[in-house]
Amino acid sequence: MPRTSPDKPLGGRYKLLSQLGVGGFGRTFLAEDLHLPGHPRCVIKHLRPQSKSEETLQMARRCFDIEAQVLYQLGSHDQIPRLLAHFEENQEFYLAQEFVEGDPLTRELADGKPWSQGRVVLLIKDILQVLTFVHQQQVIHRDLKPSNLIRRRQDRKIVVIDFGAVKQVSTPNFDLETGLTNITISIGTQGYMPNEQLAGKPKFCSDLYAVGVLAIQMLTGIHPRHIDEDPQGEIAWHDCISPNSTVEPELIAIIDRMVRYDFRQRYADATEALMALEALPAQMTEDPADHQPLPETARQSSPTSTAIQSATSPQAYTNHQMETATSFSDQLAKGNMEYSRGRGVGQPDGEPVSTAVWQSGTQGRTGRTGLTQAVGRHYRLDGDTTHPTRSSWRRVLHPWSIVGLLSAGLVLLLAQTMLPRNSLNQPKADKSATALITPDKNASPEQQVASLVTQAQSFERQKRYDDALEAYAQAIKLQPDAALLVAQARILQQQQQYDRAIKAYGQAIQLKPNAAEAYAGRCELFNQLQRPEDALVSCSDALAYQPDYPEALWSQGNARMLQKRPYDALKLYEDVTANSPNFAPGWVKRGVALQALGRSAEALVALDRGIQLDRDSAEAWITKGEALLNLQRYDAALTALAKANQLRPDDPKVLQLRQQAENKAQK
Repeated sequence: MPRTSPDKPLGGRYKLLSQLGVGGFGRTFLAEDLHLPGHPRCVIKHLRPQSKSEETLQMARRCFDIEAQVLYQLGSHDQIPRLLAHFEENQEFYLAQEFVEGDPLTRELADGKPWSQGRVVLLIKDILQVLTFVHQQQVIHRDLKPSNLIRRRQDRKIVVIDFGAVKQVSTPNFDLETGLTNITISIGTQGYMPNEQLAGKPKFCSDLYAVGVLAIQMLTGIHPRHIDEDPQGEIAWHDCISPNSTVEPELIAIIDRMVRYDFRQRYADATEALMALEALPAQMTEDPADHQPLPETARQSSPTSTAIQSATSPQAYTNHQMETATSFSDQLAKGNMEYSRGRGVGQPDGEPVSTAVWQSGTQGRTGRTGLTQAVGRHYRLDGDTTHPTRSSWRRVLHPWSIVGLLSAGLVLLLAQTMLPRNSLNQPKADKSATALITPDKNASPEQQVASLVTQAQSFERQKRYDDALEAYAQAIKLQPDAALLVAQARILQQQQQYDRAIKAYGQAIQLKPNAAEAYAGRCELFNQLQRPEDALVSCSDALAYQPDYPEALWSQGNARMLQKRPYDALKLYEDVTANSPNFAPGWVKRGVALQALGRSAEALVALDRGIQLDRDSAEAWITKGEALLNLQRYDAALTALAKANQLRPDDPKVLQLRQQAENKAQK
């Protein structure tokens, strides 16, 4: 055990529970964090240098600090263990990382049975999506193998672990000619490591070699140590495919390129390999087995990750920890580890709100019926939060009941007239349309309000917002109601009359203190005013009354983006798209957050889904152009940015990105 009293927590906060693995110079422990509520479990990785000379300690300390920086930055990805702390105690070094329940991929491969090609493609794509992020941070993992890939129990996604062998290629000590730093050794595992890595010259495509070898192992059921090479040094695996297995030539060609002996013939990095897999026919990615990742609707709150390996118990952890416990620790202790500084979506299931709440005479997701939904309008705020616009698609607000407003027969009649329509199929605004019609004074108050609401919604479709506001004002005067005030506030917010909109939301909340729609609308309004802290308060109020409310979660994510916290925002956008897959702004903002995190390939998937739902989202096209530019797909970037320019002419960011793409395309 580390040199500390059994009763004294390590680092003042970590209580060691058991030893999980041990190597020549390092050990791994399961621990409890005594400083956090509930004392959550974590993993402690311990390095004890053999030599206590000042020179060795300074070397180890420098390597340790730089390694921690790499791990901290990489841990911003959901499928990479997050660093909790790193510290030195008694001239020994410790890393604390989160613990996740799951099993190493070695368990799924233990029976030696070949996998279906669909199951292999799904898993390899999952790994490559993580590697895309890693490579974009200029980091090479260098030790990808089954025991370093954990199937997270919570959502069945693959977590990439044991980044003790990372190599950051933009270090000042990196020699572009040799590919070496000033101190380097070979790090990796025989069978999954290509020749250039054995020579101490790893490259991005060295990681792809390991992934390709893993794919071969899954398709054949044979460990790579037992597969021969042909006279040219290529892996001779085609004849190892079982006659009972179906592996299409397209997949074989991709894997062959990943494992080429000459690294110059491989895909350059994970992004390029992932694009090749995504181009495969859809039927090739279908997995008949029950091991494929769960849909995002099965995801819970943020997972707890483990640094080295993840398991459900110390014993399960120990089974595979022994193989990798010394990768980082041994090299640091020997004083010769290569070091450097680190820098840095399948479609979810779920019932679309827009089709659930507008069932005339039936109960939708929100538990409301008939006209009580119809009073609400359908809006979206464009990605530029300072310029709200109405799009060609419509998102349903969920207004609450207008108690005693209309009789049951009138409810059904008006519900039919107020069903949402796709604005692409609507006639253009009638410039000769008549002004506001005063309701019949002989009609009942309920009938007068219904007439005014009908007119207000008609004016909105014609973009006659002043007339719509006047109609709502008259309806509210006749029958003060929270739903009408929210509808009025939405138009005011869209017209950037923020003070009046805040007042209208406040009046709605006074009438109905649990008005989630009013709190959510006010939340996004504060985002438009660049007041994220106030926005978060209003969003929290909305979610307290209506948990998983997509608009509130979306606005909460927007507030986190304003606070420069894209990882937290991404979690919220993922919840939005899981609960409401037809909510276009959720997909768009999910893509924006992924791009902000440098995960351009994943961003494109989310942005394309958002564009499919709303082709007039300028933010989606701008971010898509930025992601394509980052992926060096310059022609495609120019196409996306041309569309963005149509939607938002003279936008400085669009013009800047187009210029960059044109310059790159000409080289």
